[in-house]
Amino acid sequence: DAKAAAEEAQALAQQFCADGCTSQSARFLEGIFGHMNGGGCVDASIFCGECQNRAASYFVKNQLPCCIEKVVQKGIEAYDYVVENYAETLVGYAAVAEELLSASLMPKLSQSKIELSISSSAFQEVYSGNKPECA
Repeated sequence: DAKAAAEEAQALAQQFCADGCTSQSARFLEGIFGHMNGGGCVDASIFCGECQNRAASYFVKNQLPCCIEKVVQKGIEAYDYVVENYAETLVGYAAVAEELLSASLMPKLSQSKIELSISSSAFQEVYSGNKPECA
């Protein structure tokens, strides 16, 4: 599975470059992050509150390029595949890691997991409401 995933990622990257997506994506990302920074969003890694609001307002006049959408969809497919096929194994790894980590580190990791979950939900909300119509 890992070899097939690497080959697919390489093919996707080559197509991304061949289609001229690098410049188009860079312009979009520069625009959205510049817009987010223009408000009260000072740390885009915490994607909720003002950062979420600023990102959503950017989509009022700007569409996510289909180049980026294609990569996002491939990422979602890959994530779904891993969950479907390896969830049990990953849960086992997490349990072993939890046993090996110090007790003082666990509350920090739990808080980080909560923050990531909140940011992920906020990102998904903005993305889902602004998916482009791509061929």
